[in-house]
Amino acid sequence: MADNQTELLSAASCTEIDTELAKYPADQRQSAVMATLRIAQDANGGWLPRELMDAVADYLGMPALAVYEVATFYSVYELKPVGRDKTCVCTNLSSL
Repeated sequence: MADNQTELLSAASCTEIDTELAKYPADQRQSAVMATLRIAQDANGGWLPRELMDAVADYLGMPALAVYEVATFYSVYELKPVGRDKTCVCTNLSSL
């Protein structure tokens, strides 16, 4: 991992990521991408800047584009700074 990206993932985050990676075979590190993004987002004030997603990609040894695809597909990942609280409103008729 590049030096500037090492700084983006704290030692505590890397330890937590390594715990997640231990759940998967060594040749399937990309399987931990969702857990790794959650850890990185939690450690970064609730959002994922592109540089942090690049660091996640480097740490997992996968293309940055694959990390961006996951981060943009799932609504649990924030790509812009967010406030302290997040309110979600369900508009599904079956939930009403």
